[in-house]
Amino acid sequence: MDDAKARLERASPIWVVLAVCLLAAMLEGFDIQSMGVAAPRMVPALGLSPGQAGWAFSASLIGLMIGASAGGVVADRIGRRPVLVASVVAFGLFSLATPLAASFAALMAARILTGLGLGGAMPMLIALASEQAPPARKATLVAVVTAGLPLGGAAAGFLARSPLAEDWRMIFVVGGVAPLLVAPLLYRTLPLGRPEAIDRQGRSALAALFAPGRLTMTLSLWLGCALAALTLHLLLNWLPTLLVARGLPRSAAFGAAALFNLGGAAGGVALGLLADRFGPRWPMIGAFAGLALALLGLAGAGDGGAIAGLAFVAGFLLMGGQFTLYGLAPRLYADAVRGTGVGAAIAASRLGSIFGPLAAAQLIGGGAAGGAVVGALVPVALATGLAAAVLAWRRAP
Repeated sequence: MDDAKARLERASPIWVVLAVCLLAAMLEGFDIQSMGVAAPRMVPALGLSPGQAGWAFSASLIGLMIGASAGGVVADRIGRRPVLVASVVAFGLFSLATPLAASFAALMAARILTGLGLGGAMPMLIALASEQAPPARKATLVAVVTAGLPLGGAAAGFLARSPLAEDWRMIFVVGGVAPLLVAPLLYRTLPLGRPEAIDRQGRSALAALFAPGRLTMTLSLWLGCALAALTLHLLLNWLPTLLVARGLPRSAAFGAAALFNLGGAAGGVALGLLADRFGPRWPMIGAFAGLALALLGLAGAGDGGAIAGLAFVAGFLLMGGQFTLYGLAPRLYADAVRGTGVGAAIAASRLGSIFGPLAAAQLIGGGAAGGAVVGALVPVALATGLAAAVLAWRRAP
């Protein structure tokens, strides 16, 4: 469906659609960050080992990968809105189940099922934002919607500093109730988002991602998304714990996590504006090169103020670069396979995000200090920048 037809299908003004998508992204960001900010109290309360904690962090990401892959394919058949609403309801319900887990196995099950819902939501939000946005503002508006992820993560960090979160279970209660309240609003305000050009020739939608001229772009997109997500989710899940282990008070560690997310929201919007104005090439390359330097600084910083500032900068550059990748993804694929294409990119990112917390758990279990864990991400950031550069050079000036 072309842009004109997509706009005729809208049931609400574009600003309403984007605002509601932003709200849904914030709810997803809150839930993704909830494990990280709950961990300093939850891990000792449940008696989890570092290895078990790593698997608990990654459990929802396993579900995210499956949900993103399946959700995109289903949405290309029945529409974006029903998949999005069902996904939001699912991650709300299973987030509520998380504090009820009385064993490690029950916790894993709750988080995997939460991840299935989370995975189905974000590809729909990106596709809807891209389809509703004017051509000259696609990267910016996709970045604005995607900035809801770190904004929601920051809200989780601030909640973790409040007296309400002295009981770690309350973080998941808030993260579960809010999506259930918002789901009816999504259903009433969002367009169906169903392409008319469903593939009627029986060709696999996934095969279209590797059509002539798209192989290098698709693989570069997947690699960039996977490596960026590996870095992001290691920091989202382990940063508070690593900082507490370095001697920072819990309130300061949670504050640094909140600043990391706020920096990500600001970076997403800023780099989206730059990508719309100058093209995605140099904003993405500059972001990931700068991220490598910020991580080097964060690995060696000992002062609380320096750590807070570097956490903000790292979030700004990491999520700004990642959101620019996400904003580019819908433009690589035709309408009839856009959900599949974006979903596959999100699934690739979730594959990377699974390994991030597990890698940190292995390093910590082997005796690595917090600075060494962060420093190990420097070459990952450089490799992400290389993948982004290949994609940008193939796609746009």
